[in-house]
Amino acid sequence: MQQANHREPGLNGCQNLGKVNAIRLARLWAKIIRFCTRHSVYESLHWKKEGLMTEVKLENARLPRNFHKTFIPERQYIHAMLQFASTGKNGDYQYIALKTGIPTGASSGKAPAILDYCRGMGLVTLTNQARSAVKSPRLTPFGRVVLLEDPYLKEEVTQWIAHLNLCGPLTGADVWYHVFFQGTQTLGNSFRRANLEAYLRNVYCAQNGKLIGPLVRMYEDPSSFASCGVLNESSNIIKRISPPVSDEYAWGYGAWIVDGINTFFPSVDQITVTELDRCAGWRTTPGWPIDEFQQVLGLIERKEIIRVDRHMNPWILQRGKKAQDLWARVYDDLL
Repeated sequence: MQQANHREPGLNGCQNLGKVNAIRLARLWAKIIRFCTRHSVYESLHWKKEGLMTEVKLENARLPRNFHKTFIPERQYIHAMLQFASTGKNGDYQYIALKTGIPTGASSGKAPAILDYCRGMGLVTLTNQARSAVKSPRLTPFGRVVLLEDPYLKEEVTQWIAHLNLCGPLTGADVWYHVFFQGTQTLGNSFRRANLEAYLRNVYCAQNGKLIGPLVRMYEDPSSFASCGVLNESSNIIKRISPPVSDEYAWGYGAWIVDGINTFFPSVDQITVTELDRCAGWRTTPGWPIDEFQQVLGLIERKEIIRVDRHMNPWILQRGKKAQDLWARVYDDLL
């Protein structure tokens, strides 16, 4: 089996991309991305490819660790927020609470947390600045198909994709990112609550305080994300499960993976599975072992969502379909 050369070229040496050069360029690009996301910096990155200068702007916009105010993401309120976003209306939190019925007080309440959950889950985006008092939520392609096909987020595939988005390195939630992406080697798939708390205190350099918040509770509460049940706690032991390897979920997994490729490697035709995981966490975040990850890859390849070159080591992925087309098909194969 042909091995990829590990020597990295400079940016000006990538005019003619063969398979090996594509791997080299992808690795260099991945290093830049990892630096940006880990150090919470904003970079304007110029990438010269085949004589075309492409500007890609990456911003770590993860939700802060206390965005939830200890509230879990109740699905009935997520539904209400998606309905509001579909109207194209704008408003402050009081106005949104009035229109959606999401409880809120004079200065606080569930509306801010629910809106942030929807953003982190990739269901809505804000058309204006996040810090603006007037919020302008709009449905993403994922949010649109959810509102049409699974408005109360009852399907497991909906909850799984929303969870995977919430763990994202760029626009997810910071605690979820550190637990499900960065902390997988440290925590493993089974850990004590005290170990999770200690890990988060180390991440945030905090001496005390309850940092876990609703992280575990949301996956146990039937009003939230108990259907996917990513985490469950018994006798002070928290166990983590991986998404099902199922053909029914292949369109959803495929849309999520292609979306990650478009985000981190927008101008690259080919990307290795290892670099995609290092940047987007597409295997680490779900927690699939090697054999299950290969099965999932086969499922989405059979639907021509991606193409896989197994003659190279590591394997190379290439888009087969556009992400916006894939989101509309998330529920196509559900029985």
